[in-house]
Parts: sequence; C-alpha cells; structure tokens
Amino acid sequence: MNPPNDKLLPRLDEECKHTKTAFLLTGKPRMGKSTMVKKLVNAIGSHLCGGFYTEEITNSGERIGFRCVSVSGESVEIANVENPSKIRVGRYGIDVNQFENFAIQVLEDALPVKKVIVIDEIGFMQMLSASFQKKIQEIFSGNHVVLGTVPVDSHPEIDKIKYTKSVKIIDLNEHNRDSITAVLVKDILRALDSSR
Repeated sequence: MNPPNDKLLPRLDEECKHTKTAFLLTGKPRMGKSTMVKKLVNAIGSHLCGGFYTEEITNSGERIGFRCVSVSGESVEIANVENPSKIRVGRYGIDVNQFENFAIQVLEDALPVKKVIVIDEIGFMQMLSASFQKKIQEIFSGNHVVLGTVPVDSHPEIDKIKYTKSVKIIDLNEHNRDSITAVLVKDILRALDSSR
C-alpha cells in the first residue's frame, strides 16, 4: 500500500529546506583554501561568480600583509605589518575602512547579478567590521549560493554562520585538497540547479 500523499509531501518539503547552498572551506593557515576557491570559481565559470578573495602580500617569501581582490580583478590592501592602524590582529595592522568600502561594494554589486557569491574570507580581520557582519548575515539568510572560507578557530559571529542549516563545512587538509575539487564543483552546480 502506498503512503498517503499528504504525509509524503511535508517530508519532501523538509528535505528541500535543508539543501546545502553555502560551501565554506576551513583548515589550517596556508592549507590552500584561497587557492581552492579560485580553482572552484574557474571550474564553475568566473562569469557566474562575484565577490572577493583574500591574497597574501609577501616580501622575500615572508607574509607581510593581505589584500582583498574582487573576482573581476580589482584589489585593495587591507592589512600590513607596517600599517600604523591602531586595530591589530596578531602582527597585522588592519585598515577596516578600506576593507569595508571595497568588500561591501563588491558584494552589493554581485548579489543581484551573480549566481555564486564568493567570500574569502569570513575571518577574524573581516569581522572587525560591523557593516561586513551585517552584510554577511543578510547573504546567509537569503537564498544565495555561497562559496567561502572560515577559520578553524571559534568566533561567536562566525560560529553562527558555520552552524546555519544551509552551510556545508569542508575541512581542507593535505589528504583531500588535491582530490576534492570535482566533488565540490558537483555540489555547487547541484545547489545552483535547485536554487533556480
């Protein structure tokens, strides 16, 4: 005997509500999270993606700062060991205003026209900006497909995002970072199909 349709439909609705639409890479520093995000953007198609990456600034192989780079290529320096800013995270002086002006505008430009919103990274530096926190909450409470990175360590606001039902956390490590790209591309494309 078949179950009544009225019992089956709510269960299917419940499953649809919990489809993963946000894919957040985590892992130790310098594990290749940003490199993986760039690979995924290239595999999906950069024309479908908008948002930003965080790139290291190096001097003779030593990391001295970070820049924020939009998917379309514009960039701005957001942290440097020589930055006299009073806001510091570890050894880096952070230019919160520079970050806010750039990253929030990049995200606002991407939201109405791009299928995948790239946020690399949702990290401790970035969370110094209340405006950025608000924009992130808005993005994650919507129905956007998101590709981003988060730190391993706990942070109250970042933890709220990590434990959202739509989020899939991917722990990038030495064993999976070379083989996981194809799986993630399939997952993201499936999320794009279900969001249409």
